[in-house]
Amino acid sequence: MSTLTINSRQKTTPTGQTETTIALDGNLDNATVSSLEVRLMPLIAAKPDQLIFDLTGLKYVTSSGIRLFFMAVKKQKLHCGQTSFVNLQPQIQEVFNIMGNLPDMTVFRDQAELDSYLLARQRTYQP
Repeated sequence: MSTLTINSRQKTTPTGQTETTIALDGNLDNATVSSLEVRLMPLIAAKPDQLIFDLTGLKYVTSSGIRLFFMAVKKQKLHCGQTSFVNLQPQIQEVFNIMGNLPDMTVFRDQAELDSYLLARQRTYQP
């Protein structure tokens, strides 16, 4: 039987952006995707500026999990939100590579690389 542990946390950055991080541990497959979808929908409905999937503990993902990631990206774009993926294990990185560097998805080595990217983007922002 597949298991998936889902932990989420929200914070407001010093620049006032809302950031929601979802950490996954286990397998994201046909047996577990609905539990993630149930947890994810209200988090996306809150319209965070940044939605971050921390995949440190994700061991396996099927096409149903990838579909849910696509849906999250699409819903985030509706309110100009960003979706990022961090801490991918080699086998999960391979799935993302196979999917051909999915459009509109940004993948970072870890949280620090994402934070550096976001800081650089914010520094170049001209209102």
